[in-house]
Amino acid sequence: MRMKARSALKAQNPASDPAVDFALVEALRTEISGKFRQGGIRVESAAAGFALGRRWNDSGGRFTRSPTFPAT
Repeated sequence: MRMKARSALKAQNPASDPAVDFALVEALRTEISGKFRQGGIRVESAAAGFALGRRWNDSGGRFTRSPTFPAT
């Protein structure tokens, strides 16, 4: 699934930093899957040239946000 910006915007998650800027029609890929674990995400991200950032979980432990950043 993808979310696409209908206009340029800045998105802020109150539980995290930094805010993220999106250009007109810029897309964000989103997925929901129980098969992904931190180790697997780290390996796949590294293979694509990215590093796994800090993870955030909801209070019930049902959802995790795992942002990735260009590896330096």
